[in-house]
Amino acid sequence: MAEAQMCDNCHEELGEESIQRGGKVYCCEACAFEASRSVDCGGRSDSTVAQPTVEQA
Repeated sequence: MAEAQMCDNCHEELGEESIQRGGKVYCCEACAFEASRSVDCGGRSDSTVAQPTVEQA
């Protein structure tokens, strides 16, 4: 039995709407978009919302 191909972003099984970008294959356009976004250790670096600062009283 052949092993099912999985999405390179969410690791779900590929369906009829699979998308190939470069050497990677995604299950849908949303996963392809999410995989292309930049990420750093603190979270999404392309976010425009600043995290609230909590100060000790």
